[in-house]
Amino acid sequence: MSHLSAAVAAEAADFFGLRKTWVDPAPGIEMVELHYAWTPLGGEPDWEAGDSRVLTPADSTPGLRTAVIEVPRRVDGSAAGYALHHFFFVVHGTERSTSPVVTEEIVAREVSYQDDTGRWTHVGIGWGVSPGAPELAAPNYTSAAMDGLPFEDAGAGALPEPASIAEFVRAQPLPHVFRGLVFGPRGFELRYVVHLVCAGSPRPEEDAETWDDADGDGWTLTL
Repeated sequence: MSHLSAAVAAEAADFFGLRKTWVDPAPGIEMVELHYAWTPLGGEPDWEAGDSRVLTPADSTPGLRTAVIEVPRRVDGSAAGYALHHFFFVVHGTERSTSPVVTEEIVAREVSYQDDTGRWTHVGIGWGVSPGAPELAAPNYTSAAMDGLPFEDAGAGALPEPASIAEFVRAQPLPHVFRGLVFGPRGFELRYVVHLVCAGSPRPEEDAETWDDADGDGWTLTL
């Protein structure tokens, strides 16, 4: 899955994708550009050091424009959250205007998965923050860490270990609890599914991979 590969690559860089939206208040708008920057909580944005994206009109909804931006999971290594600032620059005929600056607090939440059977050697969390509709959520991925493994930091979103981890996983007492962090603006709804992998079995035919998506709906939490 190409979107999943991109999400895993983003995780390795310690960023996540966040979709921003705009709805044209009147016909004839030629361009909407999103400007954004992040700071520690309480900081003032440096727009010169920030970034920008031109929003793309959505084919399915007239007047809707969206763009996915890549923002950090943490700022200055802190898990306490940070501030994401953004505003829109609008071109409408000969007019140029900017929206007020919006500041959102980016927070982390822990998601856990309990494996009562000991079957799964790796657990991942596929997730996205919905800016109003689930289909608009940008895909992200967190590799969960299992409680009790001495070389993993529970909840840190560690990348999967090599397949030889199977013997270590199965030596741990049941149930096995995997934890990972998801991120987004405080107060937003986040939807997630669970990626289950069995790798490195003594008999290769026992290896398996599946997604648990709660019968297609996934799970939700409020950040």
